[in-house]
Amino acid sequence: MLPEGWRETTLENVCSKPICYGIVQAGPHINEGVYYIKSSDIKDGKIDNVSGLSRTSIEIHRKYERSSIFPGDIILSLRGNIGECAIVPNDIYEGNLTQGTARICLSDGYYNEFVKNYILFINSMILKRAKGSTFKEISIEELRKIKIRYPQIVEQEKIAAILSTWDKAISTTDALLANSRQQKKALMQQLLTGKRRLPGFTGEWKFPSARKLFKNISIKHRPEETLLAVTQTEGVIPRHLLDRRVVMPEGDVNLYKIVKKGDFIISLRSFQGGLEYSSYQGLVSPAYTVITKCCDIDDIFYKHYFKSALFIGKLAVAVIGIRDGKQISYEDFSCIRLPYPPLDEQRAIAAVLDAADREIVLLEQKAARLREEKKALMQQLLTGKRRVRL
Repeated sequence: MLPEGWRETTLENVCSKPICYGIVQAGPHINEGVYYIKSSDIKDGKIDNVSGLSRTSIEIHRKYERSSIFPGDIILSLRGNIGECAIVPNDIYEGNLTQGTARICLSDGYYNEFVKNYILFINSMILKRAKGSTFKEISIEELRKIKIRYPQIVEQEKIAAILSTWDKAISTTDALLANSRQQKKALMQQLLTGKRRLPGFTGEWKFPSARKLFKNISIKHRPEETLLAVTQTEGVIPRHLLDRRVVMPEGDVNLYKIVKKGDFIISLRSFQGGLEYSSYQGLVSPAYTVITKCCDIDDIFYKHYFKSALFIGKLAVAVIGIRDGKQISYEDFSCIRLPYPPLDEQRAIAAVLDAADREIVLLEQKAARLREEKKALMQQLLTGKRRVRL
């Protein structure tokens, strides 16, 4: 049942022009002319990184002008991130869409910010209409049939204004988060190499080979221990803490290796994401290489170092010529030279980087909370369960 004063129609019926595919093929083009936008450029209700979009030539633009876009148009992803949509901003004064995107030009009486939010709100319904074996995609024909409910234009504008308050808060938090991550990256580059020293620390660092600081261990026959998972994003954690489903091993785990808190894992893809740190004791697959410190060092300092771009670059060099999935052995790792500042300086650097991590986590939590709040608000406002004052 529709709320009082609301109507329902199809997406096709709210448009002043036919909903059409983008038809420009993505790829290298002459670096002049007008913007073209790919489906992957549409993220979180906006066009991501506008200044970095590629451009088509004037000739390509004119050839495909029936799929041209202008400020205020809604663009929607038909494949990949299906249902993601955004409004073309004023700084993209004209452009084209690539294949896998669609253009929606609204008639008078429909507010683009309201319709954009409504499309994002019914994203699950759009996904259900997507078809395909190799990859999923929603057709223009199916997109045109999507039902949209809407109030009078004045109420549409009021609802959009309320939701835009959350959008601005989310954008601000995302910008702070990106800045904090960049600052952490810069700190790692400076502090973990000795290019920048913290107050009170002087003298040159040593750079011994890894075998002087870490040794390979392989302790087995401890089946009573907790099973651990090795991840690039969360380090080494108990398997039951993973959000995704994990296939548990069948039968005997006596050959699984024991890992203690403070140990590191050389995973099968370490050359892509660095070594993984364990904050837990438990068992990992015998396919992994477990290393532990063999002298007095601060493991948190090396936790940060083993995730730095500098170290990952060294690992990438170490795997050149290695076959069978490019797995790094202890022998490969042991030849790499590692920074070895005095222990008190290691601890001081680790404390600074830990503080940067805490700031990042707080911003991530704030961004997630704002998105949940907006989602709950959309559920109320875009269904008419909660009305706004006109």
